[in-house]
Amino acid sequence: MNIKEMLEKTVREVPQKTAIVLGPERVSYQELDERSNRIANALMGLGMRKGDHVAILMSCTPEWVFNYFGVVKAGGKIVILNAMLKAPEYDFLLRDSDSTILLTEKSFSEMLSSILPNIPLLKHVIEVDSDSYAKMMADSSSASPVVDIEDDDETAIIYTSGVLGKQKGVVHTHTSLMATAPIVTSALEQERDDVCISMIPFFYALGLVAVILPSFMKGSTVVILPRFTPGNALETITQEKATILVGVPAMYNALAMLDDETLKSYDLSSLRVALTAGAKASAHLMKALEEKFGLTLCEIYGTTEALATTFGDIHNRKLGTAGKPVEDIKIIDAAGKEVPQGEIGEIVCRSPMVMKEYYKAPELTARVLKGGWFYSGDLVRIDEDGYIDYIEKKSFIIVTSAGVKIPPTEVEDVLLKHPSVAEAAYVGVMDELKGQIPTAFIVLKEGQVATAKEIRNFCRQNLANYKLPHKIEFVESIPKTGSGKMDRRRLKEGRTA
Repeated sequence: MNIKEMLEKTVREVPQKTAIVLGPERVSYQELDERSNRIANALMGLGMRKGDHVAILMSCTPEWVFNYFGVVKAGGKIVILNAMLKAPEYDFLLRDSDSTILLTEKSFSEMLSSILPNIPLLKHVIEVDSDSYAKMMADSSSASPVVDIEDDDETAIIYTSGVLGKQKGVVHTHTSLMATAPIVTSALEQERDDVCISMIPFFYALGLVAVILPSFMKGSTVVILPRFTPGNALETITQEKATILVGVPAMYNALAMLDDETLKSYDLSSLRVALTAGAKASAHLMKALEEKFGLTLCEIYGTTEALATTFGDIHNRKLGTAGKPVEDIKIIDAAGKEVPQGEIGEIVCRSPMVMKEYYKAPELTARVLKGGWFYSGDLVRIDEDGYIDYIEKKSFIIVTSAGVKIPPTEVEDVLLKHPSVAEAAYVGVMDELKGQIPTAFIVLKEGQVATAKEIRNFCRQNLANYKLPHKIEFVESIPKTGSGKMDRRRLKEGRTA
């Protein structure tokens, strides 16, 4: 089943059910279907043809969802752009993706004004909050467009810095995107009456394949949380009687640290499961989250290129691990040989969820797709029970001047157990003379105090000497990427703001 067929099947079954919620706004499945049909027909009226590249640069709103499905229904290849970037980055992405149409909002216009006239293939820039767009929609048919869409057609280009550390377009088909949906719904036991809060934007792969596609396949309701704060999350859970949360570990860490008195002010009884991805979760804090919120935490590991590789589902999980494989995997050493159980190696995988290629980058594609296997660049180990313990990306492993390798998450997990520590990051800050300096960046809990000596002594009690921080810096906040993940690249460069 392709994405268009999936949505239309759900619309036939539950046309009046609420599909999307944003604050007071409620959108039914029938409204979603009709709005996306109007967009598809309008784009085709502008000359768009099957396979054309249409970029979407919008904030996370119902309008994003309408336009995403509109492009899909018209048979387009949607170029999904991160809304957190700057003009020079969009200049590269729009050129590299060969986009012919850009769907955006007025709030981006000033920033884009200097680059758009010089994008060679871009024919139309459409602001979805303009009067001209409203008229175009009013004049467009709400009937389903007639387009021959095959399951193996390319449907999306999602840009990521992922494995190789540089922006590249990951090409996915209908099959590879949809293959994740039944895995997610089965693992979370998601049903039609579930209400899923997305705490991350849909322009990240996690938001699309773990929230939108599974929820719409089941006919569940998706609630958009436009900006994450613990308070916003608690209010929305209470108001919408949410049953499922989807976010990244940093968000759950913040929720886990809330005091019981604060939580008593909210009705969290509807919650039953949370899904985390994007980084290694702290078993200590996730246990606290489960106890305070009365839910089950599940963890999924995947990449933009290989959407779901392992899953700790509702009945088969171990906190602090990424669950068990849901596709064929191998864990290999630098020579390409499989490592013994319990040893660290690179995880490689193959499944229908793996991308087709990097767009216009055959050499880069060949570096990560070999013989049908995807080489992730992520280091893991498999424990005695068959659970995958995510270690770190190869590029973020700290290598000391003595050549010793330190997985930063092991040290961060210890730091987070200190009663005064709210957030912690452990990276090798680059120094021209000394190489990587193992540095702990620490955010203290409000009202708490601690010294570098105290933190170092705490680490010494729990860690081997070679893992101890050489330097400890107290900071007001840990820099995050747009998806809420710790921005290790900035920290490695010594930038905390």
